[in-house]
Amino acid sequence: MTVLLQEIGSRLSSLGANWMTYSVVANLVLYVVGYLTLRFHLTAMGLGTDLDLPVFDERYLFTGARFLVYLVAAVPSIILVALPVAVLVGVAVRIVPEEARLRARLWLQDANRLTLLGIVFSVLMIQLVMRQCFVFSDLLLAPALPQTPAWLVNLLVDGTMMPLYFSALVAAALIPIAILVAIRDVPAVGFAAFARGLLVFLAAVQLLLLPINYGVLIVDKTLPRVASLTDKRPLAAGDQAWLLWEGKNGNTYLVRAGDGRRSLVTLQRGDAPIEIVSFDPILPALFRRR
Repeated sequence: MTVLLQEIGSRLSSLGANWMTYSVVANLVLYVVGYLTLRFHLTAMGLGTDLDLPVFDERYLFTGARFLVYLVAAVPSIILVALPVAVLVGVAVRIVPEEARLRARLWLQDANRLTLLGIVFSVLMIQLVMRQCFVFSDLLLAPALPQTPAWLVNLLVDGTMMPLYFSALVAAALIPIAILVAIRDVPAVGFAAFARGLLVFLAAVQLLLLPINYGVLIVDKTLPRVASLTDKRPLAAGDQAWLLWEGKNGNTYLVRAGDGRRSLVTLQRGDAPIEIVSFDPILPALFRRR
């Protein structure tokens, strides 16, 4: 018992000594993730370079934390989808003859074959799915939404299936990582080492594309509609305005005139309170999709 207590005390002391390092690394990861998320979100909305947002800002950390929470919340969805798939695979395995199961097991145990499968899967996911979010830019002032990819445009505007879609992206990003873990003890030389390094690179690209997709497709797609811009600048009849960004020196609003013309207006902060009248899903509101 004494030995156990001494070991626990030693581990706690080691953890305390390394706590500062862990804290710095965690904050750095949150900052990088938040920077990618927020910057790509602003670019998609049309605010890429017009804001007084410094390189070092606490909002990056806050956005990174929001991404982390959303990422963790995606795990139950992955499990709910994976469980029926696992049951179906188990049933199929029992039906398949023993000889075929043995051949399949031997085929999957080949490290080089698994590496090539992972490379093909990652390339297809990156090219056909994860990088498609780059087509969305300057959405708030765009005359119309992009026509392609139609499936992603529908997901963006509707939003109902977006959590499930993001969960699928997370699951897809975990597949090359799982392959790398499975073959970690298998030595690789020559072309095999190059292929494994390529798979590591592609897995890292998929991980980086997760916060980018989150920023473009998910972050802040519901905006507060305000009754007026300031007490000195009321809205004209038929105009609508949404608070888009609260900066340190001024607020940026999206204003839609009665004739449908849209503009971004930045005003200096005043003492008058901001009167919010509703929260609107902004893309359906702008492009009249219900």
